[in-house]
Amino acid sequence: MHEFGACRVVRQRAFASPSGGQLVVVVWKACGAKAPDSTQASIIARGRTFSPETTPTFVSVRGHLDPVVVWSSERAVRIGFIPEPVQVDKRDQRAGDVAIFYE
Repeated sequence: MHEFGACRVVRQRAFASPSGGQLVVVVWKACGAKAPDSTQASIIARGRTFSPETTPTFVSVRGHLDPVVVWSSERAVRIGFIPEPVQVDKRDQRAGDVAIFYE
């Protein structure tokens, strides 16, 4: 578990691209009464260290949800959550050169 500010960030899972060169990293973030809990995802290159302070998220949804992540290619990934999110706070269509598709 990693702490920053009043928030806790717990890494849940990592999903490797077909070549293994990139990872979708999914974390749960809890900030107590300060902000609602969320599930967030980022893309990092394999071998790099995930940091909640410096790794940008491409999606953030309310609550602690289970991710479903499927890479279509090195440049495209599909992501969904179980159960379906009640509120989506961030939903980018791209993360660097990777297209993001939501289910």
